[in-house]
Amino acid sequence: MLRKILFALCLALPLAGCEAGIFANTLTSCAMQPEPELLPESLPVAVAGEPYSVQLEVINTSAPVHGIYVSDTNALPEGLWVEHQDRDSHGLITGTPVKAGTYEVHVSAGTYGTQCAGLRASRVYRLEVME
Repeated sequence: MLRKILFALCLALPLAGCEAGIFANTLTSCAMQPEPELLPESLPVAVAGEPYSVQLEVINTSAPVHGIYVSDTNALPEGLWVEHQDRDSHGLITGTPVKAGTYEVHVSAGTYGTQCAGLRASRVYRLEVME
């Protein structure tokens, strides 16, 4: 009986050390991932009634982007929306703004998690729509 317990301990301890090492390496690599960033830094001026299109880009990602989103409370002006294809690092603000004004727009993007949790990038834009 004692022999079986010692055998089990001798087998389990090296394996536990290996798992702990793998876990520590994963934690370290996850902690060292760069934060994704959403570009451009600012949006160009739009004109009411005229087509508008701006490319959004998510950089510094080690995993695919699962979505680029606009906040419901700080949304794009009427007539504009975001188009994004799953797993692409870019998206598009597109459409035709309906009325002039200055809008505070909150945009965020999220990456898929792999060994590490997914990350988010966000930016607050000031979008001016001229007459």
